[in-house]
Amino acid sequence: MLLRSKLVTNVFLHRRSVCTIFNGSLLAQDINTEVKTEIIKTRTEDVNFKPKLVAIAVGNNPASQIYLEKKQEAAQFCGISFDKISLAYDSKESELINLINDINSDPSIDGLIVQLPLPDHMSEVLVCNAVLPSKDVDGFTQTNLGRLMQRTDTASLVPCTALAVKKIISSLGTTTFGGSAVVIGRSHNVGLPIQVILGADSSKGGLDMTTTLCHRHTPPAELARVLKTADLVVSAAGIPGILHKNLLKPGCVVVDVGLNRVTDTSGQNKVVGDAHKNVREVASVVTPVPGGVGPCTVACLMHNTLQAARTQRAC
Repeated sequence: MLLRSKLVTNVFLHRRSVCTIFNGSLLAQDINTEVKTEIIKTRTEDVNFKPKLVAIAVGNNPASQIYLEKKQEAAQFCGISFDKISLAYDSKESELINLINDINSDPSIDGLIVQLPLPDHMSEVLVCNAVLPSKDVDGFTQTNLGRLMQRTDTASLVPCTALAVKKIISSLGTTTFGGSAVVIGRSHNVGLPIQVILGADSSKGGLDMTTTLCHRHTPPAELARVLKTADLVVSAAGIPGILHKNLLKPGCVVVDVGLNRVTDTSGQNKVVGDAHKNVREVASVVTPVPGGVGPCTVACLMHNTLQAARTQRAC
């Protein structure tokens, strides 16, 4: 069963009858359509309003190229101008920083992303923090991550994957207040922001859940203990199969953020999440990989680009 957006029942309070496979592509379409509509509406008042997003890619990582193509497609649909700048793998970090500074000072550009991962000779923290916070549509700068501690609503530039997880959960139509959540993964741009959003006060844009943070080094017995009582599980550990049916509370919601490349028994490469397929025998809702969180993350980048354009142009 594929789920588009709204569920009329509270999935946290009902035992499962059949597992719903969440269709992230359809929710992404809703988000992108909303962005497109808002841009068209704003242009009726300001004909010069056309948000512009620039992506910098260092090297020729095949996966990164695929992600950038998806971002370009979404931008084209929404009416956002998209430029990609490619640098050689062996480019100096100072060259990249200088390019970022030039884009920071260009008033015609509203959003800037630096496609990750970067080559080993470059510092991700240094490079990401070189982006002007008002153009940081990835939400990775220390300034925007710090703002997330104070407010998690969409008035700020929230990290796109974390925002996508929030939109997925909100689209289920369930009451999260007082629910129990487990987040597996502690990266500063995915796991930690998700934990903050889930546990934050609803008056500040949060979901009012009691949240436990685990990671790849959490003892298996402890992970099993907290998962057995979790209404919501968000896994961003990057470990295939870390979630299986014996660990989960019946009727829980599983949001799989994992993106792992593995070789199957036939020797074919494929992309899988963190959750074993057997979780569908226990959970009420599961986001698949691919086709779950990924498309929504790209759509949230469009959302953030519109937000950045409005803020910088005072629209």
